[in-house]
Amino acid sequence: MKQTNHFVAVEANIAAGKTTLLPRLAEALDWDAIQEPVEDPEFTRLLTEFTQNPSDSSKRVNFQRYITERRAEIVKHLPKGRNYLIERSLYSDLIFTQANFLSMEQPDTDFMLHYCEIQRKLREYPVISAVVYLRTTPEVAHDRLLSRGREAENGTPFEYIRNIHHYHEAILPQICESMNTPLMTLDWNEFGCEKEVGKQLMDILARAK
Repeated sequence: MKQTNHFVAVEANIAAGKTTLLPRLAEALDWDAIQEPVEDPEFTRLLTEFTQNPSDSSKRVNFQRYITERRAEIVKHLPKGRNYLIERSLYSDLIFTQANFLSMEQPDTDFMLHYCEIQRKLREYPVISAVVYLRTTPEVAHDRLLSRGREAENGTPFEYIRNIHHYHEAILPQICESMNTPLMTLDWNEFGCEKEVGKQLMDILARAK
């Protein structure tokens, strides 16, 4: 059965401002916000292990696999009569997995196996009606990460934030093009107005029909 409701993904670097924008934009649109499970103890445990051991590929892939499973599961049983704004999508997992794989001195094949898992899950994932990409410089994203002071993120190096920025810039447009997903890129070094973002988004969705 053809999907009749919208799933719009807000994609961005770590600490770019997704969590701040998402509930405000969802309220402006009268949509439902689906945020990442940052309060989930298992999420916190795996993220802490990763940030404290950034060169340990097993810690990276364990965290990424958990996120992918949660991301795929959370959208399965949502009511079909509502529209949803989601904080990151499986598109993000493709980006992070490639970034992790290619940034390692000895790439771990588990990352590419996981990449294939994500592609399989995309076949059953809701169609992403559009992506809102919040573009920040790595410096701004890193400053915001330090300012929000999440304990599990302690130790995240600037170099990692910089790499994730470059991979978003290079890979996200390719993913959106391959999936026929409209991409809306916003300069988010300064927070914008959620009502204006909502207007732009609705214009894009109307043109995509």
